[in-house]
Amino acid sequence: DISKGNSFDLFRCFVLKTREPSVSVIIGGQEAWPHSWPWQVSIQFAWVSACGGAIIGPTWVISAAHSSFWTVLAGKHDLDHPHEPEQQLVGVSKVISHPDYNTRTKENDVALLMLQQPLVFNKFVRPIDIWMSPLPEFITCTVTGWGSTRESEDVNVTVLPPDVCKQMYSGKITSSMFCAGKDRGGADACQGDSGGPLSCFTGSRYELAGVVSWGIGCGRASKPGVYTKVQQHTQWISDMFSKFQ
Repeated sequence: DISKGNSFDLFRCFVLKTREPSVSVIIGGQEAWPHSWPWQVSIQFAWVSACGGAIIGPTWVISAAHSSFWTVLAGKHDLDHPHEPEQQLVGVSKVISHPDYNTRTKENDVALLMLQQPLVFNKFVRPIDIWMSPLPEFITCTVTGWGSTRESEDVNVTVLPPDVCKQMYSGKITSSMFCAGKDRGGADACQGDSGGPLSCFTGSRYELAGVVSWGIGCGRASKPGVYTKVQQHTQWISDMFSKFQ
């Protein structure tokens, strides 16, 4: 029973309309150390990496896009290596988009993917907990993904104060969103990274604070990436876990 997405959401995974079409990688990043972000997954459509996501349970992945015929590829580093020994390929049985997702404003830009079978957790594949405390301003976090690259990349970005974010985007930022980037630009997610995780270090471990949502261009000055604030949706996530387990 795979929920049907619409063409807008499918398109959004491959090329975000609000991102520069000529640039399609993590901006200002570097190749990630192999398997250093074991909760990161590649969400694939017809065997092509289309979006990112994060593992939050044995049969659950959180992302920001939805459609049918998806598969999830966990434990992956190099997309050009089709049979990495650490990888796990699992089909998606159900995609649950937030019922209040607004395609115009990007409010509630979050979705859950229920997997056909549980992932096997190990040092290459494991879940990430959700950041539940107030997210400190100016904390440095890491956004990860493939974009159009073949090997996973990561880049550090700074969480900006809400008033600064709203000013940069002329008030289009709601309470369920936040911005992260650098004042001068040069560090950002881009096409193909939609739905991927923004992971923040608590002092002892990483927790999931945001999901890549939207932005103007890629890595532009004064136009940081905009992320869905995952902690705003924990009750909905819990409700979906209970309903479909």
